[in-house]
Order: sequence, then C-alpha cells, then structure tokens
Amino acid sequence: MNKELLHTYFKGKTTPDEEKQIMDWAEASSENYSEYLQERKIWNALLVNYKQSVGSSVPTEVKNQTFNLWKIVSIAASVTLLITFSWTLLNTVSKEPEGLQAVLVPAGQRVQLVLEDGTKVWLNSNSSFTYPTSFGSKSREVELNGEGFFEVTNDPGKPFIVKTKKYDIKVLGTTFNVYAYDQEASTFETSLLSGSVDISFKDNEKNHIILKPKERVSEVNGLLHKEAIDNLDRFRWKDGLICLDDVPFETLMAKFSIYYDVIIKIENSKVLDYRCTGKFRQSDGIEYALRVIQKDLKFKYTRDDEANIIIIK
Repeated sequence: MNKELLHTYFKGKTTPDEEKQIMDWAEASSENYSEYLQERKIWNALLVNYKQSVGSSVPTEVKNQTFNLWKIVSIAASVTLLITFSWTLLNTVSKEPEGLQAVLVPAGQRVQLVLEDGTKVWLNSNSSFTYPTSFGSKSREVELNGEGFFEVTNDPGKPFIVKTKKYDIKVLGTTFNVYAYDQEASTFETSLLSGSVDISFKDNEKNHIILKPKERVSEVNGLLHKEAIDNLDRFRWKDGLICLDDVPFETLMAKFSIYYDVIIKIENSKVLDYRCTGKFRQSDGIEYALRVIQKDLKFKYTRDDEANIIIIK
C-alpha cells in the first residue's frame, strides 16, 4: 500500500473510494493489517510533538495545524515510538509534574495511549489531550477538549482529574467516558461504567455531583442532570464504531460535523423528524454513513470540499 495514501487517510483527507481501497487492503490479510497498524501507531506517536512547562496552554495555532509527516519526521527524535498494540510514554517520577505532551487527533481518526501511571486513554476524532510526561506527587491532572474514554489506574494518594472547559472530573480508579468539545459549548456529558467520579464546576467547586456506576450526567440549560445509562454500545467509538440508538438526525449531524471536521447545513426540514438507529465504522467516512441513512430517509446532499461543507437538501 502506498504510504503517502495511508498518511492522507490518517489526516482524514481521503475520498470515500480511497477509504474503501485502504480498508479492503487492510482486511485482505493479516500481514496487511499488521502493516496498517504499524503505520498508524507511528503516525499517532508523531502527533505528540509539543512539549512545554506546566502552566502554559496549547496555542490555538497548534490545535489548527495540519500535520505534514515529512516536517514532523525532523523532530521525531524527541518522540519515543513503541510499535505495539498501544504505546506508552514513561519518565522518572518526580515530586512535581514534568513537561506537557499534547495529542491532537485528526478528523475521522482515533488515538489510544497509556499514561505513565498505567492509565489507559482513548481519544475520539478532533479531540485534543494534554498531560504531563510524569505526574506530580499530589494529583494526576490532564486536560481534554473533545471525547475521551478513561480506564484510570487506582492510586488513593493521587486523585486523577480530567479538566474540561467548564467542569473538572475527579476520580481515583475507575472507567468512564467524557464528551466535552469546546465547539459544542452547551454540550457536556460524563458517563460512569465503574468506580466513582466527582464532577464540579470550574468556577464553583462546592457545586458538584457524584456519579455511581451505570449513571451519566449531562448539562441541561446550564445545570447538571443525572440519569441511568441504558445502552453501553455508544461507548464503542473507541473500537471504531459509531453506534446509534434512536438519535435525532440533527444531533447526529452535529456529531458528524465534529468527528469529520466538516460544516453540515440542513436545508431540508423534513429530515429533522427522523431518528437514527444503527452502526457505522468511523473509518467508512461520513459519505458512506449518509448513503446508508438515505436508504431509510429521502434526502439529497451536496459536498463542497473547497468550502468544507455538506448541505442536506
């Protein structure tokens, strides 16, 4: 397989036909799939190319950067590449947190990493994640803009804190999902699968809510609302699947807009009554998903790659 085409795919810029060509090749043999995984892991690791001291923020221009593999290679010596089913960055533990790493996930892609304490993290499309190469002695703090699934290593003496734009999620050892894209300022959700989490407002730590297993909390009109989790399939995004269970069409398009980094404009009001149920492979791309939905729902769409917009008609 042409590596340049693979790199274009990892950046989320391939056409539907090219995506199908890559998936058919990867699934044709175990050797092809191993080669695909190796290139993907190298690409993922090369995304970790930003280091700075604690207290500084990731510049906006870094977030919006389009990564050029050949430019990144020149600084790859500063990145430890572990070609395994996941990759781990390990540093000597110190009393204070060390320099930060930033992972930026391209549209239509996912990234898995293991932090120095053994915590496993899966990051969804268009997410950014900042964390220290070595945690301090009092806490383990990371920052998330996007969607992340966490399996946190238990350490009673050092709580694990996920910081988002509006809320902080504090845990000791647990498994949970966080949906908090800055682009959707009014949408925040944390779902707990095991353990316990304490969610607090950034500007008022006394205003907080504690979740038990199989509970989730979401923001409704500026307030946190707790309810039971009735379907665990929606967390299979970390396995590359977008699972839908009676999801409003408009809500799905909003998620697709973020996942695939494309503007979606709905001009056909009739589609707003449609609710979606089914499964898609994220790697199949947005146009494949739209064509599948078209089998049940009558609508047309146009795509302008230059303007990066899809119009539902």
